[in-house]
Order: sequence, then C-alpha cells, then structure tokens
Amino acid sequence: MQGAGGNVAESNDLTKKYKTMNRAITAFTESMERLAAMIRGLVVDKEALQRPLKLCDLSKCRGTCCHDGVYLNSEEANVVRSLVGESREEFETLGLDLPDQVVVYGRWRDVTSGPKTATRPEPMHETVSDYPEHFADTNCVFLMPDARCGLQALAVKRGLHPWFYKPSTCWLHPLSIVSGPDGQKRLTLYSNENDPQRFDDYDGFVPKTHCGRTCGGGEPAFKVLAGEIGMLGEIGGRDLLGECD
Repeated sequence: MQGAGGNVAESNDLTKKYKTMNRAITAFTESMERLAAMIRGLVVDKEALQRPLKLCDLSKCRGTCCHDGVYLNSEEANVVRSLVGESREEFETLGLDLPDQVVVYGRWRDVTSGPKTATRPEPMHETVSDYPEHFADTNCVFLMPDARCGLQALAVKRGLHPWFYKPSTCWLHPLSIVSGPDGQKRLTLYSNENDPQRFDDYDGFVPKTHCGRTCGGGEPAFKVLAGEIGMLGEIGGRDLLGECD
C-alpha cells in the first residue's frame, strides 16, 4: 500500500508539471488552476463520448459554433481586453477590424449572463447551406474572414501554444464539463436528447453545430476530439484518453 508520503510526492510532482506547462500554454493562469483541480476529480462520461462525430471543416461550417461569441469569466475578459488594447494593429494584419469594445455584457435567457466577446452581423444563413434556422446571423468579432479564430491565429503567429489566448470554452467545444446530481464534475458531450439549451423556440446548441452533430460513418467522439481530451488530461495529470477507450 502506498503511504501518505507517496501521495504527497505524487501531488507535488503533478503541481510542478502543471506550473511548468501552465506558463507555456495559457494566458489565463487562474482559470487554468481551477480547471486543473476540476479535472483531477471529474468523471468521464464514456457512453456520451462514443457518439460518432466528424472533424470540423471550417470551409463548410464557417465558424458556426462562434456565431454568438463566447461567455467569459472575469480573468478571461480582462486578458482579452488587455490583449486587444496592446495588439490591435497586429490583429489588423490578420484581417480583423475589431470594435472598440471587444468584450460586452450578455444575457441568454435565464441560462447565463456576464461578459462575453462581442459579435458582428454576418449572413450565415446565406453562406452556410445547413446553418441552423434558430441561430442568429452573427459571428464573434474574433472570427477571421477565413473562419479561423483570430485569438488562436495571433498565438500561432507569436510562436505560442495555439490555445494560449483562447478561452477554454472555445477550445473545448463541443465537449462540456458539467456538475452531476451529486455535485461531481463530469466530462460529457451533449446530444439532442439531453442538450440543456433546448427550448420550445430554440432547438439546442452543441448537437446542432457541425462539430457536435451525430455523423453516420464518423468516429467515436473521444477519437475525433483526442486533442482536446488529451489537453485536459495534461492539465489535470490524468490519462483521460486512456480512460475513454
């Protein structure tokens, strides 16, 4: 049996590994610390992660999942504001003419509210053949003309981890980390049957986006989303991909 000293040593090793990695992959240090603690105790919804998906194809979806921007925590909001304040001209070289306010206050029904990235009008129903009817004709202001994320493109341009400036909600999509009935966190993938954003006049979000749709002939979600799940595993010091298989 491993003694208490062994457990403490293992915990310290994970902490050292995390701190080293943390500086390399994200500008959101406090958020990443919370995410790491969450991952270490979460349960993997293996059944949900077997749902077949296909890899995202930006040439077809044109950033459908980005149509309403993304809700941010306070750290993410501050970092994004500061980044644009210091790097507006660099964003312009990527083809982005950002508004003065890139972070605004948003409210979506009684589901969520708070700071979020701003949006701009975009005729998505005209440019995407199977764009969901109930989605708005808008896009996140950081979506580039070729449908790539400007926050990610800037990080790559600077030689940083691609998700360095990207809020975790964005790079995790279509995965979700939610609280179960017992309060324990769970890594899952919403389907049409359990999507919490389905209402009489709104037919859901995650399973309606191209990368979250069930695809006949696709591969299990945990394989398609191996990059995202692998990253979560690194952050939390777990072999989440191994647990999914």
